[in-house]
This record gives sequence, C-alpha cells and structure tokens, in this order.
Amino acid sequence: MLGYQLEIQFAREPREKRPRRLRVAGGGPPPKRSRSRRWVMTLLVVGVVGVVAGLGSYAVFTATTGNTGNTFASGTVSIEDNDSGSAMLALSNAKPGDADTSCIRIQYTGTLDATVRLYGTVSGGLASYLTLTVTRGTDSSPSFDSCVNFTPDGTNYIGAGNGVVYSGPLSSFPASYAAGLVDPTAGSPETWSEDEARSYRFVVTLEDDNAAQGLSGDASFTWEARNL
Repeated sequence: MLGYQLEIQFAREPREKRPRRLRVAGGGPPPKRSRSRRWVMTLLVVGVVGVVAGLGSYAVFTATTGNTGNTFASGTVSIEDNDSGSAMLALSNAKPGDADTSCIRIQYTGTLDATVRLYGTVSGGLASYLTLTVTRGTDSSPSFDSCVNFTPDGTNYIGAGNGVVYSGPLSSFPASYAAGLVDPTAGSPETWSEDEARSYRFVVTLEDDNAAQGLSGDASFTWEARNL
C-alpha cells in the first residue's frame, strides 16, 4: 500500500508596520489626541444632524392677537405770578412807622393737583426791625402792586385777623420749603388745581427802635407748588 504524506505549510502574514513615532524636542513621545476631544466632536456632529432633521419635519398651526395704540403722557406742575419781574416792596430813607403795601396774584397752571408753600430769602441788619404781615385773599380786578380790589379771606387762620397767614419780624420769615407757610395753614392745606388763583397782600413796617438807624436789608419771596 502506497502512502502519501501531505504537508501543509501555513504562511505567516507579514506584520503590520506601525508608523514610527516622531520624537519631539526634549526626547518625549508626540502628543496623543485626547479621547474626550473625539467624543465631543462626535456629539456635536450628531447634534447638528438632529437639529437639521428636526427642522425639516417640524410643522404647526399658529395664531396671534395683540393690543395697539397705547399712549403715555406726564402731567405738569406750574405756578406763576403777575409781577412781570418787578419788586413788591421798597422803603427808602425810612423813619419809624413808615410802611409799604403791595398785592400780588398767584396762579397755578399745572395739570396735576398740588399744594403750595410760601417762603423767602432775607438778608441785612434792618430785617430784624421790619414787621411783615402777609394776608391771603382774592382780587376782583388784579393789577400788580395795587390792593384797591383786594378782599381778605373770611377765615382767621392764625389769630391775627381775617386772611392773615404771617405776622412777625421779616427776619423770622421761613427760609425754605420745609419750613414754609403751607397755604393757607398746615392744618388745612388747600389743593390747588389748574387755573386756580389767590392774591396776597404784603405790608412791611419799620419799627420804632433807635437801633434801626442806618441799616439796610432785602428780601425775596417764593411760592412753591408740589403735586399731590
């Protein structure tokens, strides 16, 4: 019997050549690409594809309603007088008992309701020897400085006579809004509305005091309105 011998040889596959690693300066291996970075890039690509796909398939019915024509405007606080820039009072070369009287009309022209206070700025040594009386009232035919048609209010506000809102030394007249005379009194302030008007009579008198000789002084008066 003839025998056969079968010889099978397995050829070894050649090894895959690995790329040579380049050495960088300093002798260390080249930097490896971060695995986390590859994951981030993969997620970004997947996200963009998903968004694009969603936009292509998204469709809805819509409806809106609205409100238009809204408008806004602010109110005003405004007050004026009829003095045309002229002073009310003056005493020149005065002697004891000399006096000057003047009337002025104050009108509120703002659109917002307000309260009004009266105060002033006083200077000079003579102010301590001048007595000032301020009376509130109405004027049927107002003309600056003239008191011919002036009528005091019927109320005795401070116990000094009808319509009187201040009576005392000029030097003691309130000097600020906070200390000012509330029109007509702090206990019953009046609400001034648009076009409301009041007249005030000012009387200044030089006292009989020898110490007042050769002195001088001046004063200005302010009505200030503030909205409620």
